[in-house]
Amino acid sequence: MKDLKQRLTFGPILIAAVVGLFILDRDYLPGIAMVVLGLLTLAAQHEFYGMLERHGLRARRAMGALFGAVTLAAAWWLDSSYGLPLLVGMLVLLLVVEILGRNPKDAPTRIGTTLLGWLVVPLLLSSAVHIRGFEKDGWDWLMLLIVCCKVGDSAAYLVGSAIGKHKLIPEVSPNKSWEGAAASLLGAVIGGYLVMEWAFGGRVEAAIWIPAAIITNVGAQFGDLAESLLKRGCETKDSASTVPAFGGTFDMVDSFLIAAPALHGYLLLTVYSS
Repeated sequence: MKDLKQRLTFGPILIAAVVGLFILDRDYLPGIAMVVLGLLTLAAQHEFYGMLERHGLRARRAMGALFGAVTLAAAWWLDSSYGLPLLVGMLVLLLVVEILGRNPKDAPTRIGTTLLGWLVVPLLLSSAVHIRGFEKDGWDWLMLLIVCCKVGDSAAYLVGSAIGKHKLIPEVSPNKSWEGAAASLLGAVIGGYLVMEWAFGGRVEAAIWIPAAIITNVGAQFGDLAESLLKRGCETKDSASTVPAFGGTFDMVDSFLIAAPALHGYLLLTVYSS
């Protein structure tokens, strides 16, 4: 009940902030939402490294943050053909730094932990930057991503708390239920419809946007479960306590970890295939 009250208190504030940010991004300062997303992503990566460190897994945080910033900037400014060479170059740089550090002890753990924090957070979330970067309707599709993820999250929480009885994957996330998952999917489709009417003006066919909403929501639910898997592996409940009842920034962006790449891939195969 306490969490519900806090969510009802802080939720509308967060929603108003996000809506205001995206209107600002669309009408006055194109790209400002990407700056905020980048800062949230790096903060989430920092929290993730802290979570791993408390579990005894130390990383090269500075290098991981540098890799994250470069990945996000490249997603916004560079052509996608530079993606693989950039990834290879950063991996090589990490290995060279480790060699010059002359400290073989726990080197595999340091390398693996540094890469995990970089790959799970900035690399996956860079797909949202790619979506915003689409020359046509990029802003609108990013809105669909945000709405389908967060409306789905809210629907799952409310319905799951009220009537959730059949556990989804209790070993990974004990509180998630099949009832909540179904409500999340339905909420995402309803949210997707509202985005289609408001942002797209109804010009996208249902055969395109409904699968997009479903794919995004399924990705969001798996992203949430992926974060739960990592947190349970580190024996922690929240990555931080930045926002009451919502946790830290890593907790706030978890649903986008898989939803953003899923929607990006779907759009590349359908809307932007030619």
